[in-house]
Amino acid sequence: MTNAAVVLGALALGTGFTGAVELKLKWDPGKRYVFENTADSSAKMPLPGQGLIETKGKLVLRVHNDVSAHAKGIRVGHAFSSVKMRQEMQGLVMEYDSADPAKGGGLLEQVLKPLAETKFSAIYDKKGELVKTEGLDEVQGAGQLGMGKAELESMALQASSLLPGRDVKAGDTWNADVNLPMGAVGGEVDITYTLKLEEILKKEGREMARISITGKAKQPEKGQSVEEVLQVDVRKATGAMIFDVGLGQPVEYSTTVELEMGLPAGLPQAEGAPGKMPLKTVSISKLIAVESLEKSSPAGEKGKSKPKVESTAGESPAEKKARRKARKEKRKAEKANQ
Repeated sequence: MTNAAVVLGALALGTGFTGAVELKLKWDPGKRYVFENTADSSAKMPLPGQGLIETKGKLVLRVHNDVSAHAKGIRVGHAFSSVKMRQEMQGLVMEYDSADPAKGGGLLEQVLKPLAETKFSAIYDKKGELVKTEGLDEVQGAGQLGMGKAELESMALQASSLLPGRDVKAGDTWNADVNLPMGAVGGEVDITYTLKLEEILKKEGREMARISITGKAKQPEKGQSVEEVLQVDVRKATGAMIFDVGLGQPVEYSTTVELEMGLPAGLPQAEGAPGKMPLKTVSISKLIAVESLEKSSPAGEKGKSKPKVESTAGESPAEKKARRKARKEKRKAEKANQ
């Protein structure tokens, strides 16, 4: 439960130019985009006879996004190079680190090891919008901690859904609907975010857009039936983003989401029961590096052969020509050094 909101990672920061900038997600084939996602969560869980017991958790994911051309536009392969988690409750501490055998075993390894081995792809069209995901049907485990199939698909969708995909001026606003799966708790929460381009600034010679975010629970449409395992109320949803306009990627984004969960209205509750459970999650995502795939080793595979960028459908004639030329020049340089 304490990590149910981890995939809601969204947005943060920027100083002053006028005019419009294009806020559109971009991926460059042949590149690896390395992100680090951190989610700090806290909750007060109701336990019989003990009232509300506070739990804390921290999940850190290092994600490799390998980009290649696709018939529909772009394929972005997702793999986790590092998975870390620390969970605390009533003095009990559990830890897991995919890179440290000393921090393994127990419940956390059972649910997080499959996540560390998970690989899937997201397909984006030429407008930068998510078309579909591939490979998520094989995802097992980690659903208990809010990182199952639905949560990973939501994570892939979010960056593209939060951006308007068009030119925006400082002061302009737009809305984005985000679906938050609730993991083992069951059900889901729909949040409508209002995003505002606060300003356009220069940072280390690059043009950055600073975006603020406020959110509220999306109301069900008339006639829509809602099945609730627990009643979930959105108390607070805010965030911020710094978007690199030239790169077409958020270099940092964050969200703070505060929820309150309890039994659906009308259900009987035992006398003296603690009532509703507050849940708070602070999520931060940072772009760590953009690397050439020819210089990167596959996620989690140190010392192995370098990955090659293969030709796939969807490349323009100019892109194919440039790739062949680069490959030819590389072979000449290798022969010259022999």
